[in-house]
Amino acid sequence: MTPELGLSSGAAPEQDAAGLAALTLRLGGTAVDLRAAKGHAWEDTGGLAALRAAGVRVCFVGHSTVLGRPATPPAVSALLEEGLPAKVFAAEGCTAPDRLGLTRRQIAALAARVGGPGNVLVETHHGYAPVPELRRLCEETGVRLLLDTLGLARIAPDPVVAAAELAPWIAYAQVKGFDLAAPGTGGHLPLTGARAGWTGEVLAAAGELRAVTVESRAGALAGDLAVLRALYPSSSTTPDPRKETAS
Repeated sequence: MTPELGLSSGAAPEQDAAGLAALTLRLGGTAVDLRAAKGHAWEDTGGLAALRAAGVRVCFVGHSTVLGRPATPPAVSALLEEGLPAKVFAAEGCTAPDRLGLTRRQIAALAARVGGPGNVLVETHHGYAPVPELRRLCEETGVRLLLDTLGLARIAPDPVVAAAELAPWIAYAQVKGFDLAAPGTGGHLPLTGARAGWTGEVLAAAGELRAVTVESRAGALAGDLAVLRALYPSSSTTPDPRKETAS
């Protein structure tokens, strides 16, 4: 399976729904991932319907829900629909005996709206569940994973090995460039040079993916999408060079 390529709304939070779709298509992508309730302009300018009407596929919608944590923001109910994955976080300790029941109930509530636990995506993210617990969570509940390359680099000493370990459950990937020697700094950098090569290694270790999106504020989206198109040439559409921007 060859993944679709595209942008995250976090890469262009000021773009309305039509603008985010147009930017994605202009840069050679076909898909977007979205973050809900974060003030991104897509949500109040036509939302999911406007994005789809503009010709892009919506991969998933990210919510602030944290599995295994009692006091957590609920997923935005208007953006939960059958077949559309909901991306959430998982607290460290979410599979502990005294918290697994809560975690299962949270997953069941989401799964009932989005079409099963396989459409509940847990992000690899610093400050939340570590790699062994993410694996255990997937094995015990049937949820899948969103591979965030920066997040994985911050929770695993060898992200390539970790991606291979989690590969059976990784459905999507979200990439960004950062200082490979110091992922804890969190600074977004263009996805070029060694960062492009490293990203390719992690994505290859993750196996088959449904989509790969760029989430970056480095101001280099055109180049970042070009890197992904080089990694997955059969996914590429050809952007019009007269319209290509690095917005």
